[in-house]
Amino acid sequence: MESTQKFIINIENQEWLYDNEEEDLCSHGEIHLSVNRTIITQSGIKEEWGISESALALLRTIDNDYVCHPNDKEGLILHGCGAILMMGCPISIHWTVEHSGDQVLLSDFVKIITTDPETGSVYYPGLHAALNKNEYKKQIVQFAVQVKNFFDASKEKRITDDYDRETYQEFWDEFNQLLENNLLDPIGEL
Repeated sequence: MESTQKFIINIENQEWLYDNEEEDLCSHGEIHLSVNRTIITQSGIKEEWGISESALALLRTIDNDYVCHPNDKEGLILHGCGAILMMGCPISIHWTVEHSGDQVLLSDFVKIITTDPETGSVYYPGLHAALNKNEYKKQIVQFAVQVKNFFDASKEKRITDDYDRETYQEFWDEFNQLLENNLLDPIGEL
């Protein structure tokens, strides 16, 4: 199976929750996520995700491992009810990301679809994929670039609360640094 079929993540649609986009600090929408042709989420199944939050969580995994532990960690695909804080809502999709040489190993997929993980968790036993780190990186960077372009095309944010303004700035500082670090490799290719 081609590596591009092993792991596919795309933004299906991205929008603001509020009519006034100047006050909405996170984008939301539908994502297509499939692993070895097993669809974990896709458009049309009434699952909405926090797109911008998820992009940052995914960017963090390009060079760092992430261990799937839904009871103790935020997910990689987030529902978005925690706003830019990326915390507080159990609805999420988790999986383990393990770096091994030039390979990235993905496993332990679980989707939590309610606020009660005990009754609302969908496990994908045996679902795993190994792909080249550059292919993984390419998928994550293209996802993050879509988010960045969406925000760049939006109206300037009006943030009246100092804490929210500081958190929003920290979010974008980290997001932009991780994206910049991964846009080009030493020979100038994505």
